[in-house]
Amino acid sequence: MDHAGRWLGVAIIAFVALGSMAGASASARTLVLDLELEDSSGEASSAEHAERLKRISAELRHALDAKGYDVIDGGTTAGLVPPDTAIRSCNGCERDIARAAGADLVVFGIVRKISSLILWIGVTVEEVGTGRVVTRARGDIRGDTETAWSRGIGWLVDHRLAEHAPGKR
Repeated sequence: MDHAGRWLGVAIIAFVALGSMAGASASARTLVLDLELEDSSGEASSAEHAERLKRISAELRHALDAKGYDVIDGGTTAGLVPPDTAIRSCNGCERDIARAAGADLVVFGIVRKISSLILWIGVTVEEVGTGRVVTRARGDIRGDTETAWSRGIGWLVDHRLAEHAPGKR
């Protein structure tokens, strides 16, 4: 075999290897944990917020799945998060929870309420095996309403998180 033939063989092997690695990346299973509320507004807490957090967490799962993340069904992960666990301050427990669910990526975040008018949503995507942050995204929203929260999630997915979907890395 001449030099050209060897280089062609090496190039084909490299191409096949890169293609298989891209395929592995595209199938990264993603656990999306429920968003949490951090309220420093001083206003009375509302039971409505707990339901709204569940709804926008479901919206986040659906939107990420539609953008190329292989989202694990939230129903199959019930009971993995211990009661009264604040993921935002559990020092890496989100990766342990995601590992138990068989995920390669974990997504978690908060809705930070400063007042009835000023809020923001922050979301983090991490690799489970390494703890490396794939991306962090934050978006300000105005108004403590279902519509404002939903639009905030939609904007974050479309403008900050979609570009980091496993199939696009």
